[in-house]
Amino acid sequence: MIKRHLGLVVCALPGLYLLASPIYALLNYQLFAAEAPHFVRYVLIPGLLAIAFFAVGLFAKPRFSALVGICGSSVLLALFLFEAMHTVSVVSVRLGMLGQLSEAQAETLKRNKNVVPGFTLRGLNRLSGTDELSEALLSGFPSTQVVLCTSKSGVVSYTADRYGFNNPDDVYNHRVDLMLLGDSFVEGFCLPPGEDLASRLRAGGLSTASIGIRGNGPLIELATLGRFGEILRPRHVMMVFFEGNDWENLERELAVPWLRTALSPDADYGLQTTAQETMRQARSILAERQSAGVTSVQLFTKTALLRNFVALQQTLTRLGLVYPKITPDNPEFRRILHRAKALTESWGGSFTLVYVPRIDRFIGPFSSDRPFDPLRRKVRDAAAAEGIEVIDIHEAIRAQAEPILMYAPDAHFNPAGAKFAANEILRRVEAMAQGNRETVEKK
Repeated sequence: MIKRHLGLVVCALPGLYLLASPIYALLNYQLFAAEAPHFVRYVLIPGLLAIAFFAVGLFAKPRFSALVGICGSSVLLALFLFEAMHTVSVVSVRLGMLGQLSEAQAETLKRNKNVVPGFTLRGLNRLSGTDELSEALLSGFPSTQVVLCTSKSGVVSYTADRYGFNNPDDVYNHRVDLMLLGDSFVEGFCLPPGEDLASRLRAGGLSTASIGIRGNGPLIELATLGRFGEILRPRHVMMVFFEGNDWENLERELAVPWLRTALSPDADYGLQTTAQETMRQARSILAERQSAGVTSVQLFTKTALLRNFVALQQTLTRLGLVYPKITPDNPEFRRILHRAKALTESWGGSFTLVYVPRIDRFIGPFSSDRPFDPLRRKVRDAAAAEGIEVIDIHEAIRAQAEPILMYAPDAHFNPAGAKFAANEILRRVEAMAQGNRETVEKK
């Protein structure tokens, strides 16, 4: 009897863990089980394995059930130990992303009243009580030092330009060739000055203004284009779409009433002068945040550290077995592209979409594009429907021998990745220019 109970208990441990996956997937059916590949990955396979463990524990001979249960539990324990090892290494990366400072760094920055920690525009507008697009904060803080992250070599930061973005201020002394809209990939997350995407484009001879802030999504980027596009009147506008979180960011942005008005043809995007009060309030909020520092609560809530540990996120990612959530349809994305293109063409510019793949595509022996391609197809189809060219960085990175070498541990581009993406954009811009010259010659 004791052997029978032992076999049942040790088989139940991996069985219960495996059973958690189909239960969670079915409770969140539209996100994890509504499509066949996700159903197989999150429901069918772990569900069958769970049933197998329970069946062995209940009906197999005690010696065999104990052996199977011990082996299964040992494998599960080994996976969690592997996950713990990688989670420990990830903590320092996540703290750096949140801007964790040493005591000496924090004291130095406190003495400098012109320093602000990293921020998201959506978060600052929410905390500032913004309810009108014309009064919204759609840029950073002019002439301030913005902390991007902290690394082993120290604080990585930049001095914002006259509008609050990561550019040398003299980029506005002449007409801008290219305006880059985007999130942290455009802002140059954790990249030293001169190594970010916009800097690489400027080094390639293209006068480029980086109009990106971490956490931005397509709708807030449209609003930013509406406010700054007419001022800068760039020859080209490129919206950099990151497949890792831009679709989810868009869903959150569409839930903000004042931000949805950016889709209207007669939207009032406002000016820097109309946003001064919001900027003042936001700066005050950041000052409080800077003095508080990064807490353990932020580490767990903002990075989902505990949830990812239970889900063996790091382990499964390294095996190439992580599937993203099912991509829901969002017709508003096409409306955003339509409006952005119309705004750009109103001063004679051209609008292009740049597609940046997530690092997960290239990790592990079983890495595959198939789970990630539904979103890519939706984005490309929306652009095609609006007659918008897409620069698909994914195709170029996938063609490399080791695509993973383009990314830093924080899943953003490293210097090599930013340079590679810049070269792809420069090549396409040159091709567009050559096409325009040939068209003129034919006429």
